Amino acid sequence: SLALERINQAEEYLRSLGFTQVRVRHYDSSCRIEVEKPDIRRLVSRSKQVAARLKKLGYNYVSVDLEGYRTGSLNYGVKR
Repeated sequence: SLALERINQAEEYLRSLGFTQVRVRHYDSSCRIEVEKPDIRRLVSRSKQVAARLKKLGYNYVSVDLEGYRTGSLNYGVKR
């Protein structure tokens, strides 16, 4: 799907910047980037560059998850 391809391209780009543990969460025209907590400052320091690249992939809004990378966070807030 187009969404999966966009996520894959975004994650590959972030890995090319040296982020080893990275996840891009897709929400229609927005995305949320998760990296390991120690890497958040480095990601934010490159925010203009990262936002510009991800916007070229089709995202209108690019955000950083301040809690860092964690598995299963897509499901946080989902009531069961």
